[in-house]
Amino acid sequence: MKTGRGLHGAGIAACLGYTFVKGLLSNVPEDDAARVEVTMKAVVAMNAFKGSIRARAATDAVALAFEQAGFEVERLYLADGGEGTIEAAAAMGARVEFVPTRDPLMRPVEAPIAWLGETAVIELARASGMGLIAPEERNPMQTTTWGTGVLLRRALEEHAAAVILGVGGSATLDGGLGLLAALGFDVTDDAGEATWRGGEGLARTTRIVGSGAGRPASLVLATDVINPLTGPNGAAAVFGPQKGGTADMVSAIEKGMENLARLTAQVTGVHLESMPGAGASGGLAGTAVAWLGARTQPGAEVFMDLQDFDRRAAGVPILVTGEGRIDAQTVYGKVPVRVARRFRSVSPGGLVVALAGAVRDRVAVHDAGIDILLATPDAPMTEQDAMANALPLLEQTAGEVARLLASRG
Repeated sequence: MKTGRGLHGAGIAACLGYTFVKGLLSNVPEDDAARVEVTMKAVVAMNAFKGSIRARAATDAVALAFEQAGFEVERLYLADGGEGTIEAAAAMGARVEFVPTRDPLMRPVEAPIAWLGETAVIELARASGMGLIAPEERNPMQTTTWGTGVLLRRALEEHAAAVILGVGGSATLDGGLGLLAALGFDVTDDAGEATWRGGEGLARTTRIVGSGAGRPASLVLATDVINPLTGPNGAAAVFGPQKGGTADMVSAIEKGMENLARLTAQVTGVHLESMPGAGASGGLAGTAVAWLGARTQPGAEVFMDLQDFDRRAAGVPILVTGEGRIDAQTVYGKVPVRVARRFRSVSPGGLVVALAGAVRDRVAVHDAGIDILLATPDAPMTEQDAMANALPLLEQTAGEVARLLASRG
C-alpha cells in the first residue's frame, strides 16, 4: 500500500505543529519569556513500532533528537504487558536474572525476571509466548503456562514484595492451570490424574487445591485485553484461531473454559464468565485473579506508575508519544492515548505530539487528546519500505519537530 505526502508528511505536518505551538506560546507573559526559553522541557514516552523498532529504542531516538535541539527531556519507558516488558524494566535500571524454566511445549528454556528493588517483573511471553514455538507447532490443546508459573514461583522463593506479570503474547489457552500447577496446586480429574497440561485438560478438571504458599502478597497483571473468559468474545473464540486452534479445538476449549468457570465459582466464589479481562493470556488472567488474588491493570499505566509519571510530567509543556500505527483502535486504550490522557491530568495546557509509521482516523484520535499527529514517511513508499527504514525516518521526523518547537521556546 502506498502512502502519500498529504498532511502526514513530516514537513507539512510540522508546519501545522508550528501554528499550534505559536498560538500556545503566545499566551506566555513577556516577562516569562526568558524563563520559558531556559526551562523548555519535554516528556518522551514511545511505544514499540511493532516489527520495526522496540519501545526503548524508539524512546531513546526521539529523546536524543529533542536533547540535541536543546530540550531537557524526561524519558519514560513503557510496555503494554507483552513483548518488551522486561526491556522496559531494564531501561529503568532493573537487575535481570535468567531462570531455567520450560517453554509452552515443556522444552527447557531460560527466561528473565527483572528486579526493581523488591518488585519482580515477569514477561509471560518469554516463557509461554508464541515467539517460542514454530507456526507448525501451535496447538492450544497442548501448550501450557507451566513455564511462567516457574518464574512466579522463583520470585516468591526470593521473597518478592510485589510481582508485575505482563501477560501479553501467550501461545496458550490452558486457563492458567499450568501456572497453578507450577506453583504447587493440585490440578486433577476425578481419578486424581493431572489435567493441567494444555487446553485439552480443561474440561476434565474437577479439582484445584493449593496452599497459601502459592499466593503472592501483591500480583499485578499488566494487560490491555478486556475479553471475558467465555462466550463469543471469550478466550477460545477470539484467540483460539490465532494460537493454532482448529474449529474443533476451539469448541472443546470453550467447553473447558466453561467448566473452569463453574469450578472456580464453586471454590472461590469468583465468577469469571463475564469478567472483563478474564480471557487475557488464554484465561490465565481470570484464574490468577480468582485463585491468586491478582488484579489487572493496563500495562502502560503500570509502567507510568513505576516511573512516577505524574510528578515528572507535571507542568511540562510537551509530550511526545507514538507507535507504529495510530488509528481508530488507538482510541480504545492503546499506549499513546493512555499516556496523553495521563499527561493532560497533570499538565492541562501541554501539547501532545504523536509520531507513527502510519496515521489514520485523525478526527477520532485528535478527539482522544492528541494535538498533532505526524507520520514519519517523507515520501510515497510501501509499508515494507517504511518498516525497513522505520528508525531513520523516526529520527528525522523527531529532529524536525524538536527544532521547530525549540525555535519557539
